[in-house]
Amino acid sequence: MVSSSRLIKRTSCPVCSSKQSSSLYQTSFSNEGIKSYISRSYGQSSRFNYDYFEGLYYSLLRCQNCNLIYQEYVPNSAFLSELYEEWIDSSQALLRHKTYSVDYYSIHSQDISQLLTYIDKPPSRIKELDFGMGWGAWALMAKAFGCTVYGIELSQQRIEHATSHGIHTIQWDDIPDYDFDLINTDQVFEHLVDPVSVIHQLQTSLTPGGLLKISVPNSFGMRYRLKHMDWSAPKGSRKSLNPVSPFEHVNCFYRQSMLKLAEGAGLLENKIPMHLQYTHTANWSSLRRALRNLLMPICRNVLGSQNYYIFRKPALERL
Repeated sequence: MVSSSRLIKRTSCPVCSSKQSSSLYQTSFSNEGIKSYISRSYGQSSRFNYDYFEGLYYSLLRCQNCNLIYQEYVPNSAFLSELYEEWIDSSQALLRHKTYSVDYYSIHSQDISQLLTYIDKPPSRIKELDFGMGWGAWALMAKAFGCTVYGIELSQQRIEHATSHGIHTIQWDDIPDYDFDLINTDQVFEHLVDPVSVIHQLQTSLTPGGLLKISVPNSFGMRYRLKHMDWSAPKGSRKSLNPVSPFEHVNCFYRQSMLKLAEGAGLLENKIPMHLQYTHTANWSSLRRALRNLLMPICRNVLGSQNYYIFRKPALERL
């Protein structure tokens, strides 16, 4: 890696280490589209100074070996801390969190119910880690099911919030000291400068047969989005560039790249049987939700979803 005062240049694929890549898009940080995107993303809290990034570029590469789309220039540790502690307005983020609807929490409940049923142990005997827990919504839902729940988070404000609600928090170096039946990473791996080191660290704490869930932004339609590169497209729209958002979403996973990442850590892909997914599906309150509930198991088990994965640590062989 090559460093500047704020950014690190990745000289190989962060998943498979291949140096064979193709350039998809490159522009300077003075690009008006990126400047307006950053302004909308961080608002008045942003202390973005273009002098920090003089001579550097927003650069998207595609690995020719594993198909990962990744940003060539990514935040160093100092800038990461500044980004998540100062650029992102925590008070506003917490206010948004407090306005989430029942639908938001029902999705967490459904997800946890399916996973716990698949593990097939009483929840009181399940230890779970929420890695990158944010404000702790997923962790608190797992706690409500009766699991012993731990969380890891960079933001001190989010750590204090989770702790005040009864979530045990641990540090990165503590991970190998624990044995978890389930590790949840929800919208985390797209942010990681070095996803390989993270997945290796997490697998050390998985019990034999334990599950690692990885959820990331969907890479579906990225060719269309990259063809247009419309920085004004709103999040959730067909042209949205949120999956490759500057500084934050530095990895955009296709199925091939995610499976490669897990394989390198000795993890095996698992899929929750479709009948269990349907049995533990809740909230049929609208046509949109009903369609989502019907199609989701098919997307995950048949079509091979590109944003939701479950990996298992192999069980110890009996002698």
